Order: sequence, then C-alpha cells, then structure tokens
Amino acid sequence: MRTSPVFRIHRAPWAWPPAWWHRWSRADLPGDVTAGLVVAVMLVPQSLAYAMLAGLPPQAGLLASVLPLLAYALFGSSRTLSVGPAAITSLMVAQALAPLAPAGSVAYLGLSALLAVGSGLLLMGMGLLRLGFLSQLMSQPVVQGFTVASAVLILAGQLGPMLGVGNLGHTLPEMALSVWRALHDQAWHGGGDMAIGLGAATMLWAGPRAIMRLVGAERARVGMLATRLWPLAVLLLAGAAAAGWNHVQPEAVRVVGGLQLGGWAETWDGLRGVADAATLRGLALPVLLVGLVGFVSSVSVAQTFALREGDRVDADRELLGLGLANVGAGLLGGLAVAGGLSRTVVNQAAGARSPLAGVVTAGLLVALMAVLLPALAWLPRAALAAVIVMAVVNLVSWQPLRVTWSYDRADAGAFVATAAGVMLVGFEAGLLAGLTWSLAAMIWRRSQPHVAEVGRVPGSEHFRNVARHQVERLPGAVLIRIDESLDFTNIQQVEHRLCELIAGRPEARHVVLLMSAVNHIDHTALQALLAFDASLTEQGRVLYLTDIKGPVADRLHAGEWSRRFAGRTFLSAQQAWERLTAAGPMHSTTGAAGPSH
Repeated sequence: MRTSPVFRIHRAPWAWPPAWWHRWSRADLPGDVTAGLVVAVMLVPQSLAYAMLAGLPPQAGLLASVLPLLAYALFGSSRTLSVGPAAITSLMVAQALAPLAPAGSVAYLGLSALLAVGSGLLLMGMGLLRLGFLSQLMSQPVVQGFTVASAVLILAGQLGPMLGVGNLGHTLPEMALSVWRALHDQAWHGGGDMAIGLGAATMLWAGPRAIMRLVGAERARVGMLATRLWPLAVLLLAGAAAAGWNHVQPEAVRVVGGLQLGGWAETWDGLRGVADAATLRGLALPVLLVGLVGFVSSVSVAQTFALREGDRVDADRELLGLGLANVGAGLLGGLAVAGGLSRTVVNQAAGARSPLAGVVTAGLLVALMAVLLPALAWLPRAALAAVIVMAVVNLVSWQPLRVTWSYDRADAGAFVATAAGVMLVGFEAGLLAGLTWSLAAMIWRRSQPHVAEVGRVPGSEHFRNVARHQVERLPGAVLIRIDESLDFTNIQQVEHRLCELIAGRPEARHVVLLMSAVNHIDHTALQALLAFDASLTEQGRVLYLTDIKGPVADRLHAGEWSRRFAGRTFLSAQQAWERLTAAGPMHSTTGAAGPSH
C-alpha cells in the first residue's frame, strides 16, 4: 500500500521510483489524462515551429517531444513541468550550429542530435555529483535579461519566414541588414507568405478571445480546451489557404514539404564527415551553455509551480530528469529540450497531478504523428512563424528591468549587459557579459562592507547605529559592528573604517568589535586583525571581540588567536558593556531616528 510521505530532502537523486510516484493515487488519473490530451494538441504546432526556429526540419521537433516526456517521468521531481522543445533553447541551437554546418543539412541534423546528447550527458553527470546548487550561479537579472533578449531575437527572426526570405542572421544588426536588403530587392515575391503569416497571427491572437467570450465563464473548461485546439486549427486552415494560393500561383507561399520520421540513423551517419576535433571543440561551449540555460530555466518554472502547490523541487533530480530527456531527444535525431513555461501553465491548468500527464502526452503524440503527418507537409512556413511569435511575445517585458533599476543599479547593469550582448553579439557573449558583471558587482559590494559605531538603546540590551538611533555610549570605549565576512577583498577597507571611527573617539581606550554578522574570516583578514590588535596595543588601547559565531570561533581556536585574545572575548555586546562600565558613567547621544540597521 502506497503512502504519501513528505518529500525526502536527503533522498539520493538517482533513487527510484521518484517521489511523485509515492504520492500518486487513482484520484489523480483523470486530471493527468485530461492534461496529457490538452498538452499533446498544443505541442504539435509548437514542436514544428520550434524545430524550424532551430534550423531543423519540422519533424525534428516531433521527435524531440516523445522520449523526453517519458524520460522526465522517470526522475523528474516536478509534478507539472512539461518538457519538450522550447523557444530559447531552439534559438541557442541555431546560433551554436550555424558556424559548423549549413542549416537543414544532414551534418546539421547530426550536430543538433550530438548537441542534445552532449548536454544531456553533462546534466546527468552533474546530477550524479549532486551539483544542483549550480542553478543559483545565474542571478535573476541575468536570466531575465537573457530571456527578454532571446525573445526579441526570436520575434525579429520570424520576419524571414513571414517575408518569404531565407535566414536573416542571429543578431539584431544582421537581421536589420537582411530585412533592409529583402525589402529593397526588386526580385522579392514574398507577398503570399506575408499575407498568410499576418492572417495566421491575427487569428491566433483574436481566436482565443472570441472563443472565451462565446462560451462564457460558466463553461470555462470547455473554452480552455477549445483555445488549445485553436492553434492546430489555424495551421490547418493556413495550409488549406496556402494550397489554394499555390494552385493559382505556383510557389507563392512556401510550405514545409515532405516530412519523414524515419532516417534518424542517417542523421547520425551525417556526423562522420564533420565530427572532427575542431567541430567537437566548437560544440564544447554550446553543450555547456545549452545544458545550463535549459536547466536553470526549467528549474525556475518548476519552482514557481511547486511553491503554488506546496511541493519542493529537487535540483539534483531535475538534472537527471532533464539530462535523460535530452539524451532521448538526441538519440531520435531531435534537438535539445527544456521545461516550457507556456506548456507547463496549460499542463497545470488542465489538471495535471504528476508526470504521468507527460506519458499520456507522449502516447497521444505518436498517434497524432501517424494521422496528421501527411497533412503537416502542406503547412506554410509563415504560419509556423506566427505560432512562434504568439508563443514568445509575452516574454518581451521590460518591467523586470524597471523594478531592478529602482532597487539596485548594479543588478540592472547585469540585465542590460546580458540583453545587449545577446542581441548584438550572440548568446555566448551575452551570458558571459552578464555573469562577469554579476561577479564584479558581488566583489565590489563585498569590498565595501558596512562598518558602524553602535550604542545601547536605553532600557534594553539592543545595540544600534549611533547615527540612526538615540543610544547610550560608554565613555572611554567605542563599540563597532562589522556587517560582513572578512577576507582579502575587504579587510583593507574595514581597517580604514575602523581607524576613522577610533580617531573620532580619541579618549576611547577600549575598542569592542561586534562580530555577529561575520560568517567567515580568511587567512589574509586574520593576519590583518592580528596586526591591527598589535597596533592598538602600541597606542595603549585594548581590543575586544563579541558575538563570535561558532564556526568562526572553531577556526580561530585552532591558531594563535585563542591564546592571544584570552580574556578579551565576550558572549554578547551586553556582556562587554557590563564588564566595561567601570570605565565611567554612561551618557546618552542623540542620533538621527531611522530604521533598525
């Protein structure tokens, strides 16, 4: 008999069955089946469109939508995350492979599969090593800047299919130049593609709104199902319109063409001519970045929905689940996959209670491919571009930048650096710029620690900044709080500030350092503090320490410190205050009232 235990935090990431299996019951089956059906219908047009975005034949998106769902169900920890081709990872695949092989060639297909398998193996290895904490290495402004810039590039890139021209490039300058050339080319005949693309985009935008208005609030579930079917219906209508147009005016509208789900073995055979040492070196960085970006974005989506439902996402298991999903996608000749936000929203809203919904989706996709495959060959590329536009347009939001700018200009700089790098140079340069900015900002903040003189709030045992509160001071003593761990990046700044505060109290013979915010002291900082103590001794002053945390004290006791400071350490600032009251009567000092700091 299955029980429903609380998620085991210390469970090995490779343990099986997954935690969701222990919590699943027959009552969850209807929701999983319904969600699986809805997402499958939604995934068909999305997978075709995202494969085209990646420079691959549309069937590659279908092939990348089956095994990943089954693989994620084996190890994934999120109950609602829907895994498959995603807009941003598809763009990254296109940018990574463009210098290595022509888009759509057999070699390109093989490299895409190799990129997916490589990313998957990397993620699986990280999961086995329990490196899930690496998802925190990219700050939120970097992720947000990367997402917004990628969405802008995706939207701009869809002008190519809608104008009936080839690849526009992978950066905004390249795209702008390509569009300008296309519009000034007297041989341009993209009117049919433009009409089909704009018409499909209008229907995709207006259709769901009209459907929900017609069905009314009392039949919201029926309306939701109809809106999920609507993109597939629009594509079929666009295919019929394109067929009629091409019958009257041959090749007026570009279509997908014949689709073949077989031939994945030939895809891997295509690697023989390009899988040399130089090509593999060129794939090394894309494998790392595609894997990490897909992992970070997936975990972010999974955590958002887990918080809503009171669940917990295990980052190590996510590494294994997403890694195995990418390996499965690559083995069938697909492309790298990740958790999709829009699909996950639909999956959760349709009632998904476990990854079993993904298993239902995978099974239905196989059936749909068998039935719809001949018809999909007549789909116009401009209509698929419209699907991409409607899927990613909501990702272009500058509100996060405004919020970040109002709170922390340094974090806003990371957003801008990432976005500018992605749009103007490429995703590798953008991520590198954002990460570099974030690390530099972190180091700068750490090198500028807050150090303040404190006094006791009258009638209490609380100590606060003398510049912000009305507090009592001890004559002949100065109490100083250090609000940062001490290391080589900030110890000189701390010493400088300590000297300033002591110089402002020339009568003080006792210096008390409050170490409540100090979580670590490295060797450089320790030697500097010992030198500072020696300097105070020469001046006839005595240095005391209070509120030393246990881990810090353990390290200090292992060396010279414990002997040198014997009798000069206190458990708390209040204890130090009581010991030093013999220095003279207390008097009050009025400071500016303000928030506790």
